[in-house]
Amino acid sequence: MNKLVLPNLAKKDIVFIGRGQDGLSFERFIKRFKIPIKSFRFVDQKDDPNYLESLTKLDPNTTTVVKTPGCPGRLVPVDYTTPAIIFFNAVKQLTKAKIIGLTGTKGKSTSSALLYECLLDAGLKVDYGGNNKTSMLDLLELDQPDLDYIVLELSSYQLAELNTPPDISLITNLFLDHTDYHGSLADYWEAKRNIVRNTSTGNLVVYDQNFDLIGEWLQNSEARIIAVDTSKTAELPKSKLIGRHNQTNYLLVEALTTALGLSVEETRKTYQNFKPIPHRLEYVKTANGIVYIDDAIASQPEAAIAGIEACLAEYGHVGCVMLGGQDRSYDFGPLGDKLLEHNVNAIVLFPNTQQKIIDALPANYKPLILQTDSMEQAVAWAAKNTPKNSVCLLSTAAPSYSLWKNFEQKGCEFQQAISNL
Repeated sequence: MNKLVLPNLAKKDIVFIGRGQDGLSFERFIKRFKIPIKSFRFVDQKDDPNYLESLTKLDPNTTTVVKTPGCPGRLVPVDYTTPAIIFFNAVKQLTKAKIIGLTGTKGKSTSSALLYECLLDAGLKVDYGGNNKTSMLDLLELDQPDLDYIVLELSSYQLAELNTPPDISLITNLFLDHTDYHGSLADYWEAKRNIVRNTSTGNLVVYDQNFDLIGEWLQNSEARIIAVDTSKTAELPKSKLIGRHNQTNYLLVEALTTALGLSVEETRKTYQNFKPIPHRLEYVKTANGIVYIDDAIASQPEAAIAGIEACLAEYGHVGCVMLGGQDRSYDFGPLGDKLLEHNVNAIVLFPNTQQKIIDALPANYKPLILQTDSMEQAVAWAAKNTPKNSVCLLSTAAPSYSLWKNFEQKGCEFQQAISNL
């Protein structure tokens, strides 16, 4: 068994900020590898409203603070490390596998899942985790000598403090998001930049060349860089992944798998058989002539626009769109124009962006509107007001946290309400 050397943890009192999934994963990691720590405890807002301030009373010579990704680093008053930093340190000691990191404002979940399936189908030994249901540290085993790749979906929260880039990186796009966490758009993008910061001749980077800022990040990099022009229409085989944005995801993955030695035919075969991740333009049901589509993941206006366009191309007219959520100062103007352009008959608006979306609608656009904080009421109303032979789309263009714990809860409530129709 490889022996892990983690000097910032060994013989230290470990304090973990947060008691969620990543904290429990870290605790399992400590026990699994028998890291010789002195003590371990959580600090959490639920236990102490002043939990961050209390960290200043710790002895930095004997204590290591580990921060959950969910807590903004700018709020932590002491030095700390993160599960991602520890993972990147540990993985190089445990296996020769290359780390493939994928990030972007949108598309990283689908792209990383598709890439993982492509590598598996090619007969490679691959692990997959990160910003999904498998925390990074849960991927580490006592003995993994034959592992080829570790595919990581990386959020800006996980990238914020990372000082070592993945061996291979893929960046899907950059849009306005997470300014409440990072403090500003510039800081959000700087966090994303860490996936390619300090890249060198041993690294490979794939990105969408239509995002100039990513190109600027890579100007002085010695890494091998593949810039993909995703604006060109590609003839792809039929797939359950619908929408132009998923074509973009595919083209980026194809560029990466080709660079890793897979044939285009292999990648396209996986793409044909790939099952979409739940709550991402997921077909739910057709009831009384209305097609119900769950795109609960769509938490920005750009994502909602992509969802509308995808449904138009795949199913036809979109008769109702469910919008609204946590206010992150998004510009809903282009979305309002898109709703008018495609003559969406009805819209449902959830808090807290209801008035902002109404104000962004064109003056000559007069849809039926329901404002509600109840998904059950929203679906019942949509069932009566969505025209037959059209789509009812949940694609809220704003984060879920105004009413729901996360987008999964929102999507599940939507699907449950539809099952009762």
